[in-house]
Amino acid sequence: MRYDLDFKMQVIAYYRQGHSSHATAKKFNVNPEFVLKWVKQYQSGGINAIKPKTSKAKYSSEFKLNVLTTMLKKDLSQSEVALKFNISSPALISHWHKAYRLQGMSGLVSKPKGRTAMSKPFITDKPDDEKSLAELKRENEYLRAENAYLKKLDALLKQKKKQALKKQGSSKD
Repeated sequence: MRYDLDFKMQVIAYYRQGHSSHATAKKFNVNPEFVLKWVKQYQSGGINAIKPKTSKAKYSSEFKLNVLTTMLKKDLSQSEVALKFNISSPALISHWHKAYRLQGMSGLVSKPKGRTAMSKPFITDKPDDEKSLAELKRENEYLRAENAYLKKLDALLKQKKKQALKKQGSSKD
């Protein structure tokens, strides 16, 4: 569950009035670990450190390496480093550390997510007699795939229409 800035500020203010993390957590119905985390974040980075993130943070490989070297040189815990660099999840640092140990610097490079974009069809504007054999083969392959797709789509639409007619017929009985 995400908590908004006003809520976090109320929790922090209540805690700073001298209440324990457990008493604060009970009053606001949150995990006591959240209370301590928000207080530490606020103390280290001010209001910006506890603001909910509007988008997923993207970190460069150089930044990741800097975080890891700081953690190892200063013998800091993942939580301490996360606070110092305003990283929302200490587990992310663990992931970076493992990737760096296994793959070196290349493990810290962000990989693109999802599928790659579809390439442009292999049909060119040239007349058929000017196309090379490879271009004709690619175009033929593309057209075969397109034809197979359209046949499947047509069969699916016919099947759905048939099912709809069956349902209409059975509801009249």
